[in-house]
Amino acid sequence: MESEESMAEDGKLLTAALVAGPRRSRAQRVLDALGRQTARDAMEIAVIDAGPADAPPLRPPEGVPCDYVRRPGERSWTRLRYELVHLARAPVFAFIEDHCYPLPGWAEALIERHREPWAAVAYAFTNANPVNYVARACMVCDYGLWMHPVTETRPRVLPGNNVSYKRETLLSFGDDLAALLSPDFALQEKLRQMGAPTCVEPRALAAHENFESLADLLEANHNYSRAVGARRALTQGWGRPRRWFYGLATPIGSPLIRMLRLFASLRGRSSIATQVLAAFPVYALAYPWSAIGEAAGYLFGEKRADDDLFECELARVR
Repeated sequence: MESEESMAEDGKLLTAALVAGPRRSRAQRVLDALGRQTARDAMEIAVIDAGPADAPPLRPPEGVPCDYVRRPGERSWTRLRYELVHLARAPVFAFIEDHCYPLPGWAEALIERHREPWAAVAYAFTNANPVNYVARACMVCDYGLWMHPVTETRPRVLPGNNVSYKRETLLSFGDDLAALLSPDFALQEKLRQMGAPTCVEPRALAAHENFESLADLLEANHNYSRAVGARRALTQGWGRPRRWFYGLATPIGSPLIRMLRLFASLRGRSSIATQVLAAFPVYALAYPWSAIGEAAGYLFGEKRADDDLFECELARVR
């Protein structure tokens, strides 16, 4: 395998990394969007296809190098994302979900920002399906902190699943990366503890497709947060007393903290204030249910949360 230095010399500076599942048209739409990047000549693509064995392969964009691996039957969200990291060769590694569609300047903005010493660079998001109230509210619930326009470029919390890292940063964790990588919160917490700088790049825009069902949103948030709690306790080496403290305190404190963080992010973003306030009934339900999932992760481990994340992220209709 070529070194990162030689890849950079060859012009491949960013790996766009996609896990595809049974929703073929969504994943194909992402690949098509990657083919329209202004920096396509500086990109490579890595795809792990966990769709059905009899599904036709997806079509990578012509002229962009692509490593394409089939993994039918694999349902571990963590293992799929971990394998993607080891397919990549470019110095910048950018996760993109199968329901998140990068705008043409996305890769170029990430490459430019990663020339600076950021360990992780997150994206800014628009709504790919503002078709009804639930879809708009789900966007606020999950991505309100990073919705376009982004004015706070150094937030404490970055998004998960759709975020970029320097590849050397990821590989520096060795075998521990598997436990840190999914959800990204555990990895990002480690980066904060190491003093590694992270940021949001407002020009790296992607359109996120959201659930149109409140039940799906609640289930996905609960499962994701259960994985957060379990992986956080595992990777931080927490003992039982600390697990129990966080397990009991999280349902009380976490929803309030998330709401305050969301409201504080509206400074300089008055254009989305009405949308954020209108979504209150949805995140007033989702944040407490998410906190209960996180508490369950602290107290009882992740159980099936990793497999359930595959279902929520890749199989559910949006």
